[in-house]
Amino acid sequence: MKPGFIVVAHTFGSDLKWNVHFHVVITAGGVRHDGKRWVHAPKRYLVPAPLLALEWKLNVIEAIAAAHQKEPFYCRRLRSDRRRRFNVRKCLGYIRNSHWHIRLGPSLQQADGAVRYACRYSKRPVIAEGRITNYDKGYVSFLFKDYYKGGRYQCKKLPVLVFIDRVVQHLPPRSFHQVRYYGLFAPAVRAKELPKARQLLQQRKRRRKQPLTWESRRKAAGESQPLACPHCSTTMVYWSLMFGKAISMAIILGIKPDEKIPPHLYIGPKTIPKRSKHVKLIDKY
Repeated sequence: MKPGFIVVAHTFGSDLKWNVHFHVVITAGGVRHDGKRWVHAPKRYLVPAPLLALEWKLNVIEAIAAAHQKEPFYCRRLRSDRRRRFNVRKCLGYIRNSHWHIRLGPSLQQADGAVRYACRYSKRPVIAEGRITNYDKGYVSFLFKDYYKGGRYQCKKLPVLVFIDRVVQHLPPRSFHQVRYYGLFAPAVRAKELPKARQLLQQRKRRRKQPLTWESRRKAAGESQPLACPHCSTTMVYWSLMFGKAISMAIILGIKPDEKIPPHLYIGPKTIPKRSKHVKLIDKY
């Protein structure tokens, strides 16, 4: 049986501390090896959380020891460029004595919400700008959600260099994939395996929702006719959205100052006059 996995690596908590954990989404079943039937998982198909946490911790310890034996780990000091060998025994002892927590969520018929919740961590910054409340005399104050106190928002004040260090430490290395796919979702086989799994489960591939247009967004904000001309009430055609200093319209439209207006760009009465108007644009900036 081949199931599907989506694993998202997450290194930071709400207070910017180093808190490595993973969000895993797994299918409750998989395609049989012959590819002719979908095997549904039983109701109690997962290992109990304490036993799974212990097994996971032992696998991590074995992987670190094997990697260090293959190529010794080194760490770099902050105030000098000299490398010193990493104390693996001390690190592994700390891992053995620490408690690893695993939370098993319920089985979901539609896992879209869980996938969006897990994957959005890889597409957003470590801290939103709105959570930074103050900067005064070399100290940064920001809000964080304290889960030990029922999820209430607390304010933390840190020196600016400590704050920058906490933010920078969560930047992933170059070419590091925070979201990984395995099994049915593996990039090498999902183009072939996912349609087969949907066919066995009698599922239709849902189309992605089209993003809202500028006109629809303005209507949702309360404007009745956002494309109506303020002078003659003619319905205009949306061309582009720009911010910043005004620039020449000729550069935007790709039209020369003395070039005639093309018919498909003409906005006016239904009958185009015989003499096409000439575009004469003057850049006042």
